[in-house]
Amino acid sequence: MAEKAHIQTLFAYHWHTTEQMIAGAGKLSAEEYGPLHAILFHLLRVDYAWRHALATGQQPEALAEAQFATLETLSAGFAAEREAWGALLDGLSDEDIAGEMIVTRYNGVQAPLDRWRILHQVLMHGMQHHAELAQMLTGHGQSPGNIDFIFYR
Repeated sequence: MAEKAHIQTLFAYHWHTTEQMIAGAGKLSAEEYGPLHAILFHLLRVDYAWRHALATGQQPEALAEAQFATLETLSAGFAAEREAWGALLDGLSDEDIAGEMIVTRYNGVQAPLDRWRILHQVLMHGMQHHAELAQMLTGHGQSPGNIDFIFYR
């Protein structure tokens, strides 16, 4: 499988798993949901920041948590990110993915980074938080089900 198709499949899995977490979170009481909100917002903020960095070479200012104060606004934010990531990935070639880029950090320091490493960072970061969310949901009787990649189609 070409690198681009591989990455697109992994990101489709990332969004699918995120949607499973959002669906489970929607079944919780407000008290149960509170700790999950912080993790979901963090995940959205990081997905946004790395997408912006890949597209522009600049790390953006962090998203404002107040803009995503509810599960509904978070869900809409993830839907927008999924679409924006899809467009970004569509525009990358295998050579782009394998190549290096310069990213200007928040503090103005420039860092050379491999695009494939950035893409995998987003995916691995997402998996860490998906696992945390799944455990929390399961503890509240709302298991998201099997989130193993091997079963994703």
